[in-house]
Amino acid sequence: MRIHLVTPKNPPSFWTYDRILPVLGKRCIFPNLSMPTLAGLTPREHEVTLCDENVEEIDFDVEADIVGVTGYIVHKQRMREIVDEFRRRGRFVVVGGPYASLCPEDWRGRCDVLFVDEAEETWPAFLRDFEAGAWKSEYRPDEKPDLSLSPVPRFDLLKVDRYHAMTIQFARGCPFQCEFCDIIVVYGRRPRAKRIEQVMAEIEECHRLGAKQVFVVDDNFIGNKKLAKDLLREMARWGRERGYPMDFNTEVSLNAAQDDELLGLLRDANFTTVFVGIESPRVASLQETRKTQNTRGDLVESVRRIQSYGIQVQAGMIVGFDADDPTIFEEQLRFIQEARIPVSMTGMLQAMPKTPLHERVAREGRLLADSTGDQFVFSNIEPRNMTRRELYAGYRRLIAELYDFGNYRERTLAFLVGRGRQITRGLNVRRGDLRLLGRILRHTVLQAHPRRAWFTLRLLGETLLRRPSAFKDAVSFAVVHKALSEYMEALGRHLDRAIVELDRGARLEPAPAAPPAAGTPASSTSRAERRRRARRRERPGRRRAPTAGVAARGEVAARAPAARPPPPSAYRAPAAARARSS
Repeated sequence: MRIHLVTPKNPPSFWTYDRILPVLGKRCIFPNLSMPTLAGLTPREHEVTLCDENVEEIDFDVEADIVGVTGYIVHKQRMREIVDEFRRRGRFVVVGGPYASLCPEDWRGRCDVLFVDEAEETWPAFLRDFEAGAWKSEYRPDEKPDLSLSPVPRFDLLKVDRYHAMTIQFARGCPFQCEFCDIIVVYGRRPRAKRIEQVMAEIEECHRLGAKQVFVVDDNFIGNKKLAKDLLREMARWGRERGYPMDFNTEVSLNAAQDDELLGLLRDANFTTVFVGIESPRVASLQETRKTQNTRGDLVESVRRIQSYGIQVQAGMIVGFDADDPTIFEEQLRFIQEARIPVSMTGMLQAMPKTPLHERVAREGRLLADSTGDQFVFSNIEPRNMTRRELYAGYRRLIAELYDFGNYRERTLAFLVGRGRQITRGLNVRRGDLRLLGRILRHTVLQAHPRRAWFTLRLLGETLLRRPSAFKDAVSFAVVHKALSEYMEALGRHLDRAIVELDRGARLEPAPAAPPAAGTPASSTSRAERRRRARRRERPGRRRAPTAGVAARGEVAARAPAARPPPPSAYRAPAAARARSS
């Protein structure tokens, strides 16, 4: 049978980098890992194709016995459009993934088969049921699956050359209890990991397909430190033997800073960036949200400790905790500058479905709306120690200050000059880097506004004078700033409108995503596809009965990088992609 697995387009957000993807020569930062994983679980006698709307158009006329759709909460609207269109054309459609697992009630009756939670066991069981003509309308596992039995994902079915980096997964689950986080709701608190040889096989396959960067999408790579260290030793050996052909990035909790052996192994395995959910410099806010692992030492010293091993720290930060008041915004800015964190994903507190935070604020009568999954544009919680207007206005000022030319250059240069040595020495120039450098300089200097051109030249010039070996990374940070500042400009306009509405006393409605920057397409639907849709409105397709051997699809909760992929370095893939990382 023919199985077609579809990933919806990411809405414009902090992590999508629509405006600089052409500069990088790519269409998407990295792929959602769910569909290649699901394809790997499918017996080879079936024909499987993947479609990622981020890198290609969806062919709604595809000849397939099954169409599967996945997505996060931020994909809610687009998922519904895709599912409805395929069903209108008579396709058998199944839905799964993070959104379906958190909110299965939203999908019952809207698809043919629903998959809830992880699908390593339920997907093969469904295929057998479907071939027997006796499938169920909903599948969910009795217990969390054993990842040591997972096959290598079908990376070969992806259009690898259209992505900036590839993705793999080592483990699921996190031992911590952060109140706002949905990871422990979906994956549990006991980390479950693949065998080292499984992960190394995935790394080898990514290398064979030509990847230069790999993002390990675990929500907390060090949930089980002993296993993580064993894997890092093997990755370090693999890299040494091959001359470090790939850079790695991942997400870790801040307690990594307390383990010098772990940090040394991360450096030896060529991990260049880690994403850390720091959330707040205010201890009361961390205690409130049960982020106690971040209260065991000085935050600035912890970040700098990680940086001393040559590793960039990207931060996940949140404003709007109950302990936050209008002074938190300046406090956040001071911390990020002092900690020399070039890239901070700073958003407003969001109560995700099924989380302890959601239950608490609903009980207190402070839950204002459903979560949009995008904490940059909307908070669905009534603040406790400030008004909503103070939250939105303070957040608006904070993001403008964070990506101000001077502030960004100051902390980025401080990081580049002050970081420790990396495992790869010198400029580490690879094939294609010089051509990429030319494109970046054209967009950030030659064709740029004078202020951006001066910013870029000053950052690159000071890096050459003070630490020439970091020049390649300085170029990356220059183009990343172009993406972030343009997104922040669009987000700022959105927030300005929200503040006007609050001033008028209007009820602020949730927004699905910030508007794209000027020139960024809001949809990947082509003119030809729109014409095809118009023609077919006059002849809607009949609902086709599934044939024997036809399966519906479920989404593996080998959940891929969060719906918000981290910012790229031009040469190195970023660290973690979650707003809710531990």
